[in-house]
Amino acid sequence: MVQPVKFISNKMESNFYIASRLAKIYHTCEEAERFSNFFATMINKHQAQVDFYDYCQQWKLAPWIFVQMQRNNLIGNLYDNVRLKFSNTYERVKTENELRYAEAERFLKLFHSQGIEVAILKGNLLMHSVYAETGYKKMNDFDMLIHPGDWPKVLQIYHDLNYIPLGNGWSGEKAKAAKFSHAGLSFISANYHCITGTQWGLKSPTSKYRVDIENLWASTSDFGFRDIQAKQLSPEYNVLHLILHMGIYKCGIRDCMDIYNILLKEENIDFDKLNNIIYNSGANNKAWFTMQLTNICSGAVEPAFLKALTPKNSDFITRRLDARLKMADKSGDMQHSNNDHFHHIEMIVFYFGLFNVFHKKLYFFVKLVRQMFFPPKSLAFKLSDLSENPTLWQKVRAVIKAPYNVFALTGEEIGTKITFILFFKLMIDTLLSVRFYFIRKETYFEYLRRRNIDIAEITRIVKGIE
Repeated sequence: MVQPVKFISNKMESNFYIASRLAKIYHTCEEAERFSNFFATMINKHQAQVDFYDYCQQWKLAPWIFVQMQRNNLIGNLYDNVRLKFSNTYERVKTENELRYAEAERFLKLFHSQGIEVAILKGNLLMHSVYAETGYKKMNDFDMLIHPGDWPKVLQIYHDLNYIPLGNGWSGEKAKAAKFSHAGLSFISANYHCITGTQWGLKSPTSKYRVDIENLWASTSDFGFRDIQAKQLSPEYNVLHLILHMGIYKCGIRDCMDIYNILLKEENIDFDKLNNIIYNSGANNKAWFTMQLTNICSGAVEPAFLKALTPKNSDFITRRLDARLKMADKSGDMQHSNNDHFHHIEMIVFYFGLFNVFHKKLYFFVKLVRQMFFPPKSLAFKLSDLSENPTLWQKVRAVIKAPYNVFALTGEEIGTKITFILFFKLMIDTLLSVRFYFIRKETYFEYLRRRNIDIAEITRIVKGIE
């Protein structure tokens, strides 16, 4: 049985402690006192203030920390130029989010007029229901849940609004909700302000997780998005959604804070119900992983609930947690292994699908092979959660285990079987693409040119997705 590892930082007044606790919507008296002491000691220490901003910016916390420093009367202790750094980052994110929501109003009104039920998900919901702040963090897209039968109508609305499809599927072959996927093709508005994230499930059906969608919809409640009637998931299903999408490596304060702030905000959350839907979804070990890291950042997880999640068996996730907690205990920060390697793999596969001819597909397939089997040493060390000053044997073992960790990570996201099937499918697609030297087929970029769309702008936006 995997035993819980209690995190005890040897740097309790570190940037990690202050940022993670300050990110909470409610604070204990002890936390408030420590914030005051921390900022008081920095009044005449310009470099320490710059270091704190750099830390918050590195981990994408600067906008929300800026808000929290204002709300807790801490901002006055900073030098003007440091305060300006925080302010500029916040204003930029807030402006981007406000422009996104102004655009989202357009299609949400059309959804409502056509009887399309939609539940607003994740940060787009939480900024209203939990944070009361539209600039609390940068987001890539506007995530929402629909019924699969409504996807053709939603797709038509996007086309009527002259939205631009992002990637494979621009020719319309994905008009029906795919059974092998939980999400539809993403679109970006003609003004480039909003990327749609339309889905009919919480996790890929090829993964090992199963969510009772009927029960999920039955437990939704009304939510007014800028006076437009919509739905929101119950607190329990919102937490489950965040658990299912918590990265094995891409998991820092920013990712955990949505969970612990839901737990703090929703005073009547039903932990028995939450535990049941976690168990029925097959997400017990993933929940244990997520809640342990969330508790490191906040101390806000109910001990009884955490104990109830204790795994009965060890797997890739629990082994990663054990290594992560040991690394965090030594370093004072649980984010040192943070990487977004799965996203890098996703983007390679994305670009692979944009091209037809053999030499271009081969380029991306070779790039995929390198990322899957021969990741850089620095990444291999992060994939093994190496602590500070690792031994030579630990480094060698991390490099040897790197391909396993990459495949296990990908399998966790989309399913182990489909990972291997997809890999071999891409290999076959590469070989068969020789025919496109002789058979003409429009590429995605040719499609964009035909619509007089700025390819450079689309490329910039896709590269900016985090």
